[in-house]
Amino acid sequence: MDIDTLQGLKQCPLFRDLEASEIIALMHTVRYRIIRCHKGQIWVSAGSFCQFADIIISGEMVAYVTGPSGNVVRMAAHQTGTLLAPAFLFAADNHYPVTVEAMTATNVLRLSLADLEKMMHIDQRLMQNYIQLLSNIISQLTKKVRMLSMSVREKVCLFLMEQSRKQQSKDVLLSMSRQELADHFGIQKYSLLRCLNELKQEGAIRVEGRHIQLLSQLIV
Repeated sequence: MDIDTLQGLKQCPLFRDLEASEIIALMHTVRYRIIRCHKGQIWVSAGSFCQFADIIISGEMVAYVTGPSGNVVRMAAHQTGTLLAPAFLFAADNHYPVTVEAMTATNVLRLSLADLEKMMHIDQRLMQNYIQLLSNIISQLTKKVRMLSMSVREKVCLFLMEQSRKQQSKDVLLSMSRQELADHFGIQKYSLLRCLNELKQEGAIRVEGRHIQLLSQLIV
C-alpha cells in the first residue's frame, strides 16, 4: 500500500482510532483497487446500483440531483476520506439517489461489499464507526427536513448562527460560494442575496466576500 492510499484511509471515519499499522494489516486481508477519475468525469449516475464500497483517497467529488426542469441542486461535496453513499451500501433499495461527479482529478479505493463486511468482522471498531457514520447521516437529514419548513431568512440565520458556534467566532468564514450556499438551502441565488442584503441593511451582519461578521443577535 502506498503512502497516499494510507493517508486517505486514515482520514476516513470508517478507520477512526485505528493506527496506520492496523489499517495496513486489515487491507491485506481483502482485495481492492485504486481507480483514477479525471476532472469532470461522472463517477456514478443517479439510479445506478450501489455495488461497491468506494472511498475517496485524494481529490474532491460533488453529489447533485437534477430536477425535471433541468435545474441542478448540489447535495454535498466529498473530500479525501469520504466513504460514498454509506447509507445505501446494504439497503434493500440500493440505488444511488444522486449523481456523483469528480471536481478535481480524484483517486478512489474500491472494494466489494463482502470485503467491507469481512473487515468489520475482523475488527469490531470498523462496525462501531460505521454505525456512528450512519447515525450522523440520520442527524443531518433530520436537520435538512426541518429546514424545508423554514423561510429563507430562518434558513440563513440558523446557518450563520451554527457556523458561528462551530468556528467559535462572530466572524464567519463561508466554505461555499453564494451559488453553492443557495443550492445547500434549496433556494434561488437571488433569494439568498436579497436576504443577506436585508440583514446587512438592518445592521445585523457585515459582508466582505466569504467573510460574514455577526454584529448583533440574528432574529428569525
